[in-house]
Amino acid sequence: MRRVWVVDDTIPIHELYDGPFPVRLDAAVVKHLVEQLPREAWSEPEVLDLCATLSGPLYESAFFLSPDAMLATLSQGALPPHAVVFDWEYPGSSHDKNLEAIELLLGASFAYVQVYTHLGAAGVEPQLAALRDKFGARLLPVRAKADVTPSGLATEILEAWTGTIAGETADRVRDEVFKAVERSLIEMCSVPRGEIASLAQGMSENLVHLVLSKVRDEISIGGLDVLEEIAGGSWLGDSSVGLRRLMSVWYYFFPADNFVRRGDLIEIEGSLGFVVTPECHLDKFAKKTGRHLTWLHCVRVDEDGLASLRADGYEFDGIGGSIIAAHGKAGDALIVLPNVPDVSGSRELLSDHALLCHSWGSRLFRDVPGGRLKYDGLPGIKRRCTLVDPFASAVVTKISAVMSSAGMPDLPKGEQARLRRIATPDVEAAKAPK
Repeated sequence: MRRVWVVDDTIPIHELYDGPFPVRLDAAVVKHLVEQLPREAWSEPEVLDLCATLSGPLYESAFFLSPDAMLATLSQGALPPHAVVFDWEYPGSSHDKNLEAIELLLGASFAYVQVYTHLGAAGVEPQLAALRDKFGARLLPVRAKADVTPSGLATEILEAWTGTIAGETADRVRDEVFKAVERSLIEMCSVPRGEIASLAQGMSENLVHLVLSKVRDEISIGGLDVLEEIAGGSWLGDSSVGLRRLMSVWYYFFPADNFVRRGDLIEIEGSLGFVVTPECHLDKFAKKTGRHLTWLHCVRVDEDGLASLRADGYEFDGIGGSIIAAHGKAGDALIVLPNVPDVSGSRELLSDHALLCHSWGSRLFRDVPGGRLKYDGLPGIKRRCTLVDPFASAVVTKISAVMSSAGMPDLPKGEQARLRRIATPDVEAAKAPK
Protein backbone atom coordinates (compact mmCIF):
# COMPACT_ATOMS: atom_id res chain seq x y z
CA MET A 1 0.00 0.00 0.00
CA ARG A 2 1.76 3.16 -1.21
CA ARG A 3 -0.79 5.59 -2.63
CA VAL A 4 -3.00 6.95 0.13
CA TRP A 5 -5.43 9.85 -0.08
CA VAL A 6 -6.69 11.65 3.02
CA VAL A 7 -9.93 13.64 2.95
CA ASP A 8 -10.11 15.86 6.04
CA ASP A 9 -11.06 19.53 6.37
CA THR A 10 -9.02 19.99 9.59
CA ILE A 11 -5.65 20.01 7.76
CA PRO A 12 -4.58 23.59 8.70
CA ILE A 13 -3.59 24.91 5.28
CA HIS A 14 -5.21 28.23 6.28
CA GLU A 15 -2.30 28.77 8.67
CA LEU A 16 -0.04 29.34 5.65
CA TYR A 17 -2.27 31.63 3.61
CA ASP A 18 -5.87 32.72 3.23
CA GLY A 19 -6.57 30.97 -0.06
CA PRO A 20 -7.94 30.14 -2.46
CA PHE A 21 -6.71 26.69 -1.54
CA PRO A 22 -5.53 24.19 -4.15
CA VAL A 23 -7.84 21.30 -4.96
CA ARG A 24 -5.14 18.80 -4.06
CA LEU A 25 -2.53 19.24 -1.33
CA ASP A 26 0.67 17.43 -2.25
CA ALA A 27 2.65 15.53 0.35
CA ALA A 28 5.38 18.19 0.33
CA VAL A 29 2.87 20.88 1.35
CA VAL A 30 1.46 18.77 4.18
CA LYS A 31 4.96 17.79 5.30
CA HIS A 32 5.75 21.52 5.54
CA LEU A 33 2.65 22.03 7.70
CA VAL A 34 3.66 19.14 9.95
CA GLU A 35 7.19 20.44 10.42
CA GLN A 36 6.58 24.18 10.65
CA LEU A 37 3.30 24.59 12.51
CA PRO A 38 3.07 24.12 16.29
CA ARG A 39 1.06 21.10 17.41
CA GLU A 40 -1.70 23.31 18.79
CA ALA A 41 -2.33 24.67 15.26
CA TRP A 42 -3.84 21.29 14.46
CA SER A 43 -7.36 21.10 15.89
CA GLU A 44 -7.23 17.31 15.85
CA PRO A 45 -3.94 15.71 17.02
CA GLU A 46 -4.96 12.41 15.39
CA VAL A 47 -4.95 14.09 11.97
CA LEU A 48 -1.51 15.57 12.65
CA ASP A 49 -0.09 12.15 13.52
CA LEU A 50 -1.65 10.57 10.43
CA CYS A 51 -0.37 13.32 8.13
CA ALA A 52 3.10 13.18 9.68
CA THR A 53 3.48 9.54 8.64
CA LEU A 54 1.69 9.67 5.30
CA SER A 55 3.65 12.72 4.09
CA GLY A 56 6.89 10.76 4.58
CA PRO A 57 8.96 8.94 1.93
CA LEU A 58 7.25 5.54 2.33
CA TYR A 59 4.00 6.77 0.81
CA GLU A 60 2.75 8.53 -2.32
CA SER A 61 0.05 10.54 -0.61
CA ALA A 62 -2.34 13.33 -1.52
CA PHE A 63 -4.57 15.33 0.80
CA PHE A 64 -7.94 16.99 0.24
CA LEU A 65 -10.08 19.35 2.27
CA SER A 66 -13.36 17.97 0.91
CA PRO A 67 -14.77 14.94 -0.94
CA ASP A 68 -15.59 17.17 -3.94
CA ALA A 69 -11.90 18.04 -4.31
CA MET A 70 -10.98 14.36 -4.16
CA LEU A 71 -13.54 13.41 -6.83
CA ALA A 72 -12.46 16.29 -9.06
CA THR A 73 -8.87 15.04 -8.93
CA LEU A 74 -9.95 11.48 -9.73
CA SER A 75 -12.06 12.66 -12.70
CA GLN A 76 -9.04 14.53 -14.09
CA GLY A 77 -7.22 11.25 -14.61
CA ALA A 78 -5.10 11.04 -11.46
CA LEU A 79 -3.61 7.63 -10.72
CA PRO A 80 -6.17 5.99 -8.40
CA PRO A 81 -5.12 5.51 -4.78
CA HIS A 82 -4.76 2.22 -3.00
CA ALA A 83 -6.55 3.57 0.07
CA VAL A 84 -8.60 6.61 1.05
CA VAL A 85 -8.98 7.81 4.64
CA PHE A 86 -12.32 9.60 4.64
CA ASP A 87 -13.43 12.03 7.34
CA TRP A 88 -17.18 11.75 7.91
CA GLU A 89 -17.61 15.30 9.29
CA TYR A 90 -16.78 18.42 7.31
CA PRO A 91 -18.55 21.77 6.66
CA GLY A 92 -21.75 21.27 4.69
CA SER A 93 -21.58 17.48 4.93
CA SER A 94 -24.52 15.15 5.26
CA HIS A 95 -24.95 11.40 5.26
CA ASP A 96 -26.29 11.48 1.70
CA LYS A 97 -23.41 13.59 0.38
CA ASN A 98 -20.85 11.34 2.03
CA LEU A 99 -22.48 8.18 0.72
CA GLU A 100 -22.63 9.60 -2.80
CA ALA A 101 -18.94 10.56 -2.71
CA ILE A 102 -17.85 7.16 -1.41
CA GLU A 103 -19.97 5.33 -4.00
CA LEU A 104 -18.47 7.40 -6.82
CA LEU A 105 -14.97 6.71 -5.50
CA LEU A 106 -15.47 2.96 -5.13
CA GLY A 107 -17.16 2.76 -8.54
CA ALA A 108 -14.33 4.60 -10.31
CA SER A 109 -11.31 2.97 -8.68
CA PHE A 110 -10.18 -0.13 -6.83
CA ALA A 111 -9.43 1.90 -3.72
CA TYR A 112 -10.20 0.74 -0.21
CA VAL A 113 -12.03 3.32 1.88
CA GLN A 114 -11.47 3.81 5.60
CA VAL A 115 -14.10 6.06 7.15
CA TYR A 116 -12.86 7.61 10.37
CA THR A 117 -14.92 9.80 12.64
CA HIS A 118 -15.43 11.25 16.11
CA LEU A 119 -19.05 10.05 16.01
CA GLY A 120 -18.03 6.45 16.67
CA ALA A 121 -18.71 3.40 14.55
CA ALA A 122 -22.26 3.00 15.89
CA GLY A 123 -23.18 6.45 14.62
CA VAL A 124 -22.00 5.88 11.04
CA GLU A 125 -21.89 2.14 10.33
CA PRO A 126 -25.69 1.77 9.74
CA GLN A 127 -25.46 4.43 7.03
CA LEU A 128 -22.97 2.31 5.07
CA ALA A 129 -24.90 -0.96 4.95
CA ALA A 130 -26.09 -0.62 1.34
CA LEU A 131 -22.63 0.37 0.08
CA ARG A 132 -21.04 -2.49 1.99
CA ASP A 133 -23.42 -4.94 0.31
CA LYS A 134 -22.40 -3.53 -3.08
CA PHE A 135 -18.63 -3.13 -2.64
CA GLY A 136 -17.90 -5.66 0.09
CA ALA A 137 -14.53 -5.61 1.83
CA ARG A 138 -13.34 -2.51 -0.01
CA LEU A 139 -15.36 -0.47 2.47
CA LEU A 140 -13.45 -1.08 5.68
CA PRO A 141 -15.14 -1.04 9.11
CA VAL A 142 -15.73 2.47 10.49
CA ARG A 143 -13.18 3.49 13.12
CA ALA A 144 -12.57 6.33 15.51
CA LYS A 145 -9.94 8.78 14.30
CA ALA A 146 -7.51 7.80 17.04
CA ASP A 147 -7.69 4.15 15.93
CA VAL A 148 -6.59 4.71 12.32
CA THR A 149 -2.85 4.37 11.73
CA PRO A 150 -0.97 3.91 8.45
CA SER A 151 0.58 0.64 9.61
CA GLY A 152 -2.76 -0.82 10.69
CA LEU A 153 -4.42 0.32 7.48
CA ALA A 154 -1.61 -1.16 5.38
CA THR A 155 -1.84 -4.51 7.16
CA GLU A 156 -5.58 -4.74 6.63
CA ILE A 157 -5.39 -3.82 2.96
CA LEU A 158 -2.46 -6.12 2.20
CA GLU A 159 -4.41 -8.99 3.73
CA ALA A 160 -7.41 -8.11 1.57
CA TRP A 161 -5.20 -8.08 -1.53
CA THR A 162 -3.93 -11.61 -0.94
CA GLY A 163 -4.88 -13.83 -3.87
CA THR A 164 -6.03 -10.91 -6.06
CA ILE A 165 -4.31 -8.80 -8.72
CA ALA A 166 -4.76 -5.61 -6.67
CA GLY A 167 -1.89 -3.40 -5.62
CA GLU A 168 1.40 -3.46 -7.51
CA THR A 169 0.17 -6.06 -10.01
CA ALA A 170 -2.80 -3.88 -10.95
CA ASP A 171 -0.47 -0.87 -11.18
CA ARG A 172 1.76 -2.68 -13.67
CA VAL A 173 -1.22 -3.75 -15.76
CA ARG A 174 -2.60 -0.21 -15.74
CA ASP A 175 0.73 1.28 -16.74
CA GLU A 176 1.22 -1.08 -19.68
CA VAL A 177 -2.36 -0.67 -20.90
CA PHE A 178 -2.11 3.14 -20.73
CA LYS A 179 1.06 2.98 -22.81
CA ALA A 180 -0.62 0.65 -25.33
CA VAL A 181 -3.62 2.98 -25.63
CA GLU A 182 -1.36 5.97 -26.22
CA ARG A 183 0.65 4.15 -28.91
CA SER A 184 -2.63 3.10 -30.54
CA LEU A 185 -3.93 6.66 -30.60
CA ILE A 186 -0.67 7.93 -32.06
CA GLU A 187 -1.02 5.58 -35.02
CA MET A 188 -4.76 6.14 -35.46
CA CYS A 189 -4.28 9.92 -35.42
CA SER A 190 -2.20 9.59 -38.57
CA VAL A 191 -5.23 8.22 -40.45
CA PRO A 192 -7.82 10.75 -41.76
CA ARG A 193 -11.00 10.74 -39.73
CA GLY A 194 -13.11 10.10 -42.83
CA GLU A 195 -11.19 6.90 -43.59
CA ILE A 196 -11.74 5.64 -40.06
CA ALA A 197 -15.45 6.48 -40.36
CA SER A 198 -15.57 4.53 -43.61
CA LEU A 199 -13.95 1.56 -41.94
CA ALA A 200 -16.52 1.69 -39.13
CA GLN A 201 -19.32 1.54 -41.73
CA GLY A 202 -21.59 3.66 -39.60
CA MET A 203 -21.60 1.23 -36.65
CA SER A 204 -19.99 2.36 -33.43
CA GLU A 205 -19.11 -1.16 -32.26
CA ASN A 206 -16.93 -1.62 -35.37
CA LEU A 207 -14.89 1.37 -34.22
CA VAL A 208 -14.75 -0.08 -30.70
CA HIS A 209 -13.47 -3.39 -32.09
CA LEU A 210 -10.87 -1.51 -34.15
CA VAL A 211 -9.57 0.42 -31.14
CA LEU A 212 -9.49 -2.66 -28.93
CA SER A 213 -7.74 -4.71 -31.63
CA LYS A 214 -5.06 -2.06 -31.97
CA VAL A 215 -4.60 -1.87 -28.20
CA ARG A 216 -4.36 -5.66 -28.08
CA ASP A 217 -1.57 -5.57 -30.68
CA GLU A 218 0.30 -2.89 -28.77
CA ILE A 219 0.06 -4.85 -25.52
CA SER A 220 1.44 -7.93 -27.31
CA ILE A 221 4.27 -5.87 -28.80
CA GLY A 222 5.06 -4.41 -25.40
CA GLY A 223 5.46 -7.89 -23.94
CA LEU A 224 3.22 -7.54 -20.91
CA ASP A 225 4.86 -10.12 -18.68
CA VAL A 226 2.52 -9.36 -15.81
CA LEU A 227 -0.44 -10.73 -17.77
CA GLU A 228 1.44 -13.97 -18.28
CA GLU A 229 2.03 -14.12 -14.53
CA ILE A 230 -1.68 -13.71 -13.88
CA ALA A 231 -2.66 -16.23 -16.54
CA GLY A 232 -0.27 -18.76 -15.02
CA GLY A 233 -2.08 -18.76 -11.70
CA SER A 234 -3.88 -21.80 -10.36
CA TRP A 235 -7.62 -22.43 -10.63
CA LEU A 236 -9.42 -21.74 -7.37
CA GLY A 237 -12.76 -23.53 -7.79
CA ASP A 238 -16.25 -22.23 -8.55
CA SER A 239 -16.66 -18.82 -10.16
CA SER A 240 -17.12 -15.86 -7.86
CA VAL A 241 -19.69 -13.15 -8.55
CA GLY A 242 -16.87 -10.89 -9.72
CA LEU A 243 -15.58 -13.49 -12.18
CA ARG A 244 -19.09 -14.08 -13.51
CA ARG A 245 -19.43 -10.38 -14.24
CA LEU A 246 -16.08 -10.39 -16.05
CA MET A 247 -17.26 -13.37 -18.10
CA SER A 248 -20.44 -11.46 -18.90
CA VAL A 249 -18.35 -8.54 -20.19
CA TRP A 250 -16.34 -10.97 -22.31
CA TYR A 251 -19.43 -12.56 -23.85
CA TYR A 252 -21.97 -9.74 -24.17
CA PHE A 253 -22.12 -6.03 -24.89
CA PHE A 254 -24.78 -3.35 -24.99
CA PRO A 255 -24.86 -1.66 -28.42
CA ALA A 256 -25.37 2.09 -28.37
CA ASP A 257 -27.45 2.15 -31.55
CA ASN A 258 -30.92 0.88 -32.41
CA PHE A 259 -29.99 -1.54 -35.19
CA VAL A 260 -31.03 -5.20 -35.05
CA ARG A 261 -28.09 -7.57 -35.52
CA ARG A 262 -27.54 -11.31 -35.54
CA GLY A 263 -26.49 -12.41 -32.07
CA ASP A 264 -28.89 -10.06 -30.29
CA LEU A 265 -30.61 -11.50 -27.24
CA ILE A 266 -34.14 -10.15 -27.39
CA GLU A 267 -37.01 -10.03 -24.94
CA ILE A 268 -40.08 -11.29 -26.79
CA GLU A 269 -43.31 -12.99 -25.78
CA GLY A 270 -42.22 -13.00 -22.14
CA SER A 271 -39.05 -14.98 -22.84
CA LEU A 272 -35.58 -14.58 -24.32
CA GLY A 273 -34.68 -15.16 -27.94
CA PHE A 274 -31.46 -15.24 -29.98
CA VAL A 275 -31.62 -13.46 -33.36
CA VAL A 276 -30.30 -15.66 -36.17
CA THR A 277 -31.33 -13.62 -39.23
CA PRO A 278 -28.08 -12.93 -41.16
CA GLU A 279 -26.57 -9.45 -41.11
CA CYS A 280 -26.92 -8.94 -44.85
CA HIS A 281 -30.64 -9.79 -44.61
CA LEU A 282 -31.12 -7.38 -41.72
CA ASP A 283 -29.46 -4.67 -43.80
CA LYS A 284 -32.16 -5.02 -46.50
CA PHE A 285 -34.80 -6.51 -44.29
CA ALA A 286 -37.93 -6.10 -46.38
CA LYS A 287 -36.28 -7.25 -49.61
CA LYS A 288 -34.30 -10.19 -48.22
CA THR A 289 -36.67 -11.64 -45.61
CA GLY A 290 -40.13 -10.52 -46.60
CA ARG A 291 -40.16 -8.69 -43.25
CA HIS A 292 -39.78 -11.89 -41.19
CA LEU A 293 -37.44 -11.80 -38.17
CA THR A 294 -36.18 -15.20 -37.01
CA TRP A 295 -34.83 -16.19 -33.63
CA LEU A 296 -34.15 -19.21 -31.41
CA HIS A 297 -35.83 -19.63 -28.05
CA CYS A 298 -33.81 -19.57 -24.84
CA VAL A 299 -34.75 -21.17 -21.51
CA ARG A 300 -33.41 -19.86 -18.23
CA VAL A 301 -31.33 -22.50 -16.46
CA ASP A 302 -32.98 -22.49 -13.06
CA GLU A 303 -35.26 -24.93 -11.26
CA ASP A 304 -38.31 -24.11 -13.39
CA GLY A 305 -36.34 -23.98 -16.61
CA LEU A 306 -34.67 -27.33 -16.01
CA ALA A 307 -38.03 -28.91 -15.24
CA SER A 308 -39.40 -27.49 -18.48
CA LEU A 309 -36.47 -28.85 -20.49
CA ARG A 310 -36.85 -32.32 -19.01
CA ALA A 311 -40.59 -32.28 -19.63
CA ASP A 312 -39.85 -31.48 -23.29
CA GLY A 313 -37.50 -34.46 -23.52
CA TYR A 314 -34.08 -32.85 -23.12
CA GLU A 315 -31.72 -34.89 -20.92
CA PHE A 316 -29.67 -31.92 -19.79
CA ASP A 317 -27.41 -33.56 -17.20
CA GLY A 318 -23.92 -32.26 -17.96
CA ILE A 319 -21.84 -29.35 -19.25
CA GLY A 320 -19.28 -29.63 -22.03
CA GLY A 321 -15.93 -27.88 -22.26
CA SER A 322 -17.32 -24.87 -24.14
CA ILE A 323 -20.70 -23.26 -24.72
CA ILE A 324 -21.07 -25.09 -28.05
CA ALA A 325 -19.82 -28.49 -26.88
CA ALA A 326 -22.12 -31.46 -26.35
CA HIS A 327 -23.81 -31.00 -22.97
CA GLY A 328 -24.38 -34.34 -21.27
CA LYS A 329 -27.10 -36.54 -22.72
CA ALA A 330 -28.68 -33.48 -24.35
CA GLY A 331 -25.77 -33.58 -26.77
CA ASP A 332 -25.82 -30.89 -29.44
CA ALA A 333 -29.45 -29.94 -28.95
CA LEU A 334 -28.56 -27.18 -26.48
CA ILE A 335 -26.08 -24.32 -26.42
CA VAL A 336 -25.30 -22.82 -23.02
CA LEU A 337 -25.19 -19.03 -22.64
CA PRO A 338 -23.81 -18.30 -19.16
CA ASN A 339 -23.98 -15.03 -17.23
CA VAL A 340 -26.52 -13.22 -19.41
CA PRO A 341 -27.42 -9.80 -17.96
CA ASP A 342 -30.95 -9.82 -16.58
CA VAL A 343 -31.43 -6.15 -17.46
CA SER A 344 -30.17 -4.21 -20.46
CA GLY A 345 -27.29 -1.93 -19.57
CA SER A 346 -26.48 -3.58 -16.23
CA ARG A 347 -24.50 -6.59 -15.02
CA GLU A 348 -25.72 -6.34 -11.45
CA LEU A 349 -27.88 -9.47 -11.92
CA LEU A 350 -26.89 -12.37 -14.18
CA SER A 351 -28.51 -15.64 -15.15
CA ASP A 352 -27.68 -18.67 -17.27
CA HIS A 353 -29.70 -19.73 -20.31
CA ALA A 354 -29.92 -22.71 -22.65
CA LEU A 355 -30.34 -21.93 -26.34
CA LEU A 356 -32.56 -24.55 -28.00
CA CYS A 357 -31.16 -25.38 -31.43
CA HIS A 358 -34.46 -26.85 -32.69
CA SER A 359 -36.82 -24.25 -31.22
CA TRP A 360 -37.18 -21.56 -33.88
CA GLY A 361 -39.49 -18.57 -33.81
CA SER A 362 -40.39 -16.11 -36.55
CA ARG A 363 -42.69 -13.13 -36.85
CA LEU A 364 -43.90 -11.01 -39.72
CA PHE A 365 -43.59 -7.23 -39.28
CA ARG A 366 -45.63 -5.76 -42.11
CA ASP A 367 -45.12 -2.10 -41.22
CA VAL A 368 -41.33 -2.15 -41.13
CA PRO A 369 -39.86 0.34 -43.63
CA GLY A 370 -37.21 -0.59 -46.15
CA GLY A 371 -33.50 -0.51 -45.39
CA ARG A 372 -31.71 -1.69 -42.25
CA LEU A 373 -33.96 -3.09 -39.53
CA LYS A 374 -34.26 -1.08 -36.30
CA TYR A 375 -35.90 -1.92 -32.99
CA ASP A 376 -38.24 1.05 -33.13
CA GLY A 377 -39.98 -0.80 -35.96
CA LEU A 378 -40.46 -3.98 -33.91
CA PRO A 379 -43.33 -3.52 -31.42
CA GLY A 380 -43.17 -5.93 -28.49
CA ILE A 381 -39.46 -6.69 -28.95
CA LYS A 382 -36.62 -5.24 -26.88
CA ARG A 383 -32.91 -5.99 -27.10
CA ARG A 384 -31.27 -6.96 -23.83
CA CYS A 385 -27.67 -7.40 -25.02
CA THR A 386 -25.63 -8.84 -27.88
CA LEU A 387 -23.36 -11.88 -27.97
CA VAL A 388 -19.93 -10.81 -29.20
CA ASP A 389 -17.56 -12.58 -31.58
CA PRO A 390 -16.02 -15.10 -31.64
CA PHE A 391 -18.85 -16.53 -29.52
CA ALA A 392 -21.67 -15.29 -31.78
CA SER A 393 -20.13 -16.76 -34.94
CA ALA A 394 -19.38 -20.04 -33.18
CA VAL A 395 -22.97 -20.28 -31.90
CA VAL A 396 -24.47 -19.58 -35.34
CA THR A 397 -22.13 -22.13 -36.93
CA LYS A 398 -23.14 -24.72 -34.34
CA ILE A 399 -26.85 -24.02 -34.91
CA SER A 400 -26.41 -24.37 -38.66
CA ALA A 401 -24.51 -27.64 -38.24
CA VAL A 402 -27.19 -29.08 -35.95
CA MET A 403 -30.05 -28.11 -38.26
CA SER A 404 -28.33 -29.30 -41.45
CA SER A 405 -26.91 -32.50 -40.01
CA ALA A 406 -27.56 -35.55 -42.16
CA GLY A 407 -27.25 -37.86 -39.18
CA MET A 408 -24.74 -40.67 -38.84
CA PRO A 409 -25.36 -44.25 -37.62
CA ASP A 410 -23.41 -45.27 -34.54
CA LEU A 411 -20.57 -47.73 -34.87
CA PRO A 412 -21.35 -51.26 -33.70
CA LYS A 413 -20.30 -51.86 -30.11
CA GLY A 414 -17.59 -54.26 -31.19
CA GLU A 415 -16.09 -51.74 -33.57
CA GLN A 416 -16.18 -49.09 -30.89
CA ALA A 417 -14.27 -51.38 -28.53
CA ARG A 418 -11.71 -52.33 -31.19
CA LEU A 419 -11.02 -48.75 -32.23
CA ARG A 420 -10.84 -47.64 -28.60
CA ARG A 421 -8.10 -50.22 -27.98
CA ILE A 422 -6.16 -48.86 -30.96
CA ALA A 423 -6.52 -45.25 -29.87
CA THR A 424 -5.79 -45.85 -26.17
CA PRO A 425 -3.77 -49.09 -25.91
CA ASP A 426 -2.17 -48.32 -22.53
CA VAL A 427 -5.48 -47.43 -20.90
CA GLU A 428 -7.27 -50.45 -22.26
CA ALA A 429 -4.43 -52.76 -21.23
CA ALA A 430 -4.62 -51.48 -17.69
CA LYS A 431 -8.33 -52.25 -17.61
CA ALA A 432 -7.89 -55.81 -18.85
CA PRO A 433 -8.07 -58.60 -16.15
CA LYS A 434 -4.70 -59.96 -15.08
